[in-house]
Amino acid sequence: MQAKTFAILAAFFIFAGIINQIRRQRMTFRFSVLWLAGSILVLFLAFNDGLLSKIAKWAGFELTSNFIFFLFMCFFILVSLCLTLYINEQTTRTERLVQSLGILEFKLKQLEEKLKS
Repeated sequence: MQAKTFAILAAFFIFAGIINQIRRQRMTFRFSVLWLAGSILVLFLAFNDGLLSKIAKWAGFELTSNFIFFLFMCFFILVSLCLTLYINEQTTRTERLVQSLGILEFKLKQLEEKLKS
């Protein structure tokens, strides 16, 4: 199998898999946009391999394969950044929930003490 055919098939299966995960509500669209964009970019560059070579040469890479590895590294760094932002957002939400729960428990104890006296 040629590398071009393999890239097209892999990108198509990733795209279809992400759409299926969204459809089954196992992945939100918010977090799948990056994966969908990545698979569309791979499909586009697989069909336009001459463009990929030109971009690689323009970026200063002698071998197109090195440029592809560089793009993969950039993609996974971007995914890691997005996941880090999501984790930070969830941590902030958890802290707010814990603080709200603590306030509610404190007020409940105050009300129980007033009812006892």
